[in-house]
Order: sequence, then structure tokens, then C-alpha cells
Amino acid sequence: MNMALHSSSLAATEDLPTESLIEHILNRFHDVHREQLPELIRLSERVERVHGGHPLCPSGLTGQLKDMQTELESHMAKEEQILFPMIARGIQGMATGPVSVMRHEHDDHGQALENILATTGHLSIPEGACKTWQALYEGIGTFRDDLLAHIQLENNVLFTRVDGGLGGASHG
Repeated sequence: MNMALHSSSLAATEDLPTESLIEHILNRFHDVHREQLPELIRLSERVERVHGGHPLCPSGLTGQLKDMQTELESHMAKEEQILFPMIARGIQGMATGPVSVMRHEHDDHGQALENILATTGHLSIPEGACKTWQALYEGIGTFRDDLLAHIQLENNVLFTRVDGGLGGASHG
């Protein structure tokens, strides 16, 4: 996703009241990632099983996606159960430590995403690839765009409301 799209998405949400912004993040990103990853894992398992002998088969992708799902689920649970309620209640001072942790985890998610992209040849669909392989890479592309927009919105809008960007608003 290009930065112009990220910027327009940010502009549309940056003036939302904090509780509305949190609700938007939960609905638009957390819920969506919980739908995306199981489907990507299912597609990846099939591609690796059927095309394991193909030189461009993304071997190991299923494991990477499962790891991403585990890490992202843990991260989102911490936001939903601890951080977001603190922010919504206006407990900004106590939230700066957890925000710093979340920013660091966002960096980790970005690195995991880079590893996934490297495994897929940066989503280069091989000539003659089956529909499952095509759907897998298209789905990963959508997930990538959503995850980057999600991280950027949290880092540059929501978390900046807590720490003033001291934790690195340039991330994402």
C-alpha cells in the first residue's frame, strides 16, 4: 500500500475521539486480522503440500504465518484487555510503559512481515501458479497492507495521544 493511501486513512481517523478510534481499530483491524490469518494458513498449507517440489514454493511459509498469528493474537489481546481500557479511561501516565512495549512489538511484527515477504519472493506469483497460490499471495498482500495501516494508525495517532510520539511516532 502506498503512503498516500496510508495518509488518507490516517487523516480520516486522526480526529476521532479516542474511544471511537479504539473501536475503529478493533473493528477494522483486530477483527479483520483474526479472519485473515486462519485463511492464509489454510491456503499456505495447501500450496506447500501440493507444490512442495516447485523451486518457487514458499517452503516454511505456513510456519511463519502460524507464528505471526500467535504473536499478533497475543499482542492484540494485551491491547484489548489492558492498554486500550487504560487509554479509554484517560490513564495516560500509566499507559506510557505499555505503549512503549506495543511499539516494540509493532517493530517485531514488521520484521516478521518482511520475512514472510522474502519467503514469497515479495509476492511474485510464479507463471502458471494455481488459483490457490494466487489467492494466497493476494491475501498476503491485503494482510500486509492492513497490518501496515494498523500499525501506522496505532503508532502515529492513538499512541501519540499517550506519549506525544516520544516512543517513536515515525515507526510503521
